[in-house]
Amino acid sequence: MRAVDALEVLELLGSTQRGLVTTAQAREAGLSGVDLTRLAASGKALRVRHGVYALPSAGVDRLQDLRAAWLAASANGDVVVSGASAAAVHGLGDLVPAAHDFTAPVRRQSTLPDVRFHRAKLNDNDVTVVDGLPVTTVVRTATDLAASSLDSGHLAGFLSAAVEDRDVDVEELAQALSPHAAHYGFDTGRALLAGFAPEYLTAALRSAVRTAVTRSTKFRKQALELLEEPDGAKTLLSLLEKRLAS
Repeated sequence: MRAVDALEVLELLGSTQRGLVTTAQAREAGLSGVDLTRLAASGKALRVRHGVYALPSAGVDRLQDLRAAWLAASANGDVVVSGASAAAVHGLGDLVPAAHDFTAPVRRQSTLPDVRFHRAKLNDNDVTVVDGLPVTTVVRTATDLAASSLDSGHLAGFLSAAVEDRDVDVEELAQALSPHAAHYGFDTGRALLAGFAPEYLTAALRSAVRTAVTRSTKFRKQALELLEEPDGAKTLLSLLEKRLAS
């Protein structure tokens, strides 16, 4: 196949994959190993890892290596980015993944030193899409990290960043962490968050205000009246703390 035609075919394949294509996809589209070798030799395609090439349209992507690893792994079944790799995709904390972490519903193994598989059945609420990658949600990622006995410093960094994200339900996060709290010396998920992420209390109170105001007209009226009093804000915080403790 002419190089210009081969590249056009590959670019069409990679248009929904951030400019990445696998060798298997190229062969299914009619390209031979010789075609790929020629494109690589001419600089039109860059081999980014075994069986995966980046095309001119790929551009600069901080997640390119992870994306390429996921693309190769997903050829043999559904896999979701998880663990430390998910934390990196979400941009929370300062974890530097030692390998690309993926979760699959069945047992998977890899001979590649930078790919690590975990087995778990994830439901729809455990998975979201970030930058075109299926990745565990922040709450599920936190649960997986705690379950892996991640060191306290890195877990605290992740949780601190997570509770500051207004899209994260901090109470859901606290409940999800409860089974792992004892490992870190806490009785509950709430206590773990309060100890590891001081921002949790503020986020939890904010969440409680939002919920209480939405569900109770009476509370909304009471809150507005309290805020007009000199020490009303302190009283309101006390009421919300009682609601969280109940």
